Amino acid sequence: MFGRVAHTDHPEVREIVPSAHALGRFRQRRPVHAPGGDPVADELIAVLAHADVSRWPPAWAVSDRPATWWAVADGLAFPLAQTGQPGRWLAVTCLRRDRA
Repeated sequence: MFGRVAHTDHPEVREIVPSAHALGRFRQRRPVHAPGGDPVADELIAVLAHADVSRWPPAWAVSDRPATWWAVADGLAFPLAQTGQPGRWLAVTCLRRDRA
């Protein structure tokens, strides 16, 4: 975890903390053209804060691990894992909808 938290209005998933892996995948899948790491992290937090949170992944999201919750926004899906703190979840990776 890199210390930034996205706050949501979901009653069970109130906070989403991106893992370093999710940040790296986000950087690959949705390029941010501003220099430095802060703009990328800021954009990721904004995407997670406005994501739709559901127990069901989108049909196009393929993952080898089941997830209790999913955050989905703008053609991106983030499987979420428990952190041990009620209401706080970890985005373990970032998946992108393939473009046909």
